Amino acid sequence: MKTDSMKGMIRVVLVDPAEESRLSLQRLLSGIGSIWLGEVCTSYDAAARSVPENKPDLTVLNIDKDPEAAIGLIQQIVREQHDAIVLTVSRHRDADMILRLVRAGAREFLGLPANLDELMQAFDRLVRTSPAGGQPRRSSRVIAITGAAGGVGCTSVAVNLGTILAKNSEQSIALADFDLLLGSADTCLDIIADHTLLEVARDVDRVDLTLLKRSLTRHGSGLYVLPRPVAMEDVAKIDPESLRRVIGLLKAVFQTVIIDTSKGLQASDFVALEMADDILTTVQLDLNCLRNTARLLGLFRQFDGMIDKVKVVANRVGACPGDVSPKKAQEALTLPITWQVPNDFRSFSEARAQGVMIEDIAKGGKAHRALLEIANAFAAQPLQPQKTRGRLAALF
Repeated sequence: MKTDSMKGMIRVVLVDPAEESRLSLQRLLSGIGSIWLGEVCTSYDAAARSVPENKPDLTVLNIDKDPEAAIGLIQQIVREQHDAIVLTVSRHRDADMILRLVRAGAREFLGLPANLDELMQAFDRLVRTSPAGGQPRRSSRVIAITGAAGGVGCTSVAVNLGTILAKNSEQSIALADFDLLLGSADTCLDIIADHTLLEVARDVDRVDLTLLKRSLTRHGSGLYVLPRPVAMEDVAKIDPESLRRVIGLLKAVFQTVIIDTSKGLQASDFVALEMADDILTTVQLDLNCLRNTARLLGLFRQFDGMIDKVKVVANRVGACPGDVSPKKAQEALTLPITWQVPNDFRSFSEARAQGVMIEDIAKGGKAHRALLEIANAFAAQPLQPQKTRGRLAALF
């Protein structure tokens, strides 16, 4: 049953026994902010049980594995739910088969491979849903923050970016810690969470949008935080498919979702990187870090479209006299450095020790201004750095 908190969302069940097309469709569905992917069925038999039980707004059904079984499934769905909407997809565009699908009860047919625009247009024709007030829902954005090694400042960038956006904009912001073994986002923010990623992933089928918000811990800045599991042995209980669905649920609630990855190239990291709209690759300008970052970017290039999402963040610039210059670093990475955060090791160390943000320690400093610049790139409206008052001004 759809709760009031899910008004304006299109609840979808995806049925596709073929792994390749299933993953592709999942990626496309995850890119639509108004979609809540309630169930993914890997067989027609599983869908015969799931669809009548979930009563989704729309069922996306790939017929390629067994067209006859798919037709039988469509007939069953329509028989048990007269207002059911079924969108069939296939790599084959046989006119006779499309006619049989329509006669069985399918509302529309979409050829594979499909692109995001085609899918959104089909959804618009089939399910015209908008949030209360009639305003179109703004698409969510997922920002994955990663690096080629631990200790380069990914978590510092993640928590500061999240709190700046949460405090200074009207966007709803969530931070999920996907460093499942050694994550420290909660420590950096000085929060103790009642629930972690484990509970949300385990109960993702039963969590509605209101309950999700209650499961996250809200920082004083307004940032919602989903920490990594408490016990290391619990990491094995979280599978990639559950993480993919957790991200989809977060996208349904929040306008911006920030994911701090593990930098260890775990399965959880690839889920985050795959579903991200932007990948902020954090790098320090020493030779070893640049070499490993170049290798990491080489890996990204092996995945369709992933390198196009990358923006390089040079952190702790100027920390060591022997560091590689930003110009040389760009040549080595064959990518531009989008942002540079000047070195302020003392302020960041103090902020981390106190569980506060850099603006609480060095507001208006060069590092803080650089983080504001990054946040501005993802803010719904421009963020203006607050001007610091001079010593004389404080006397008046």
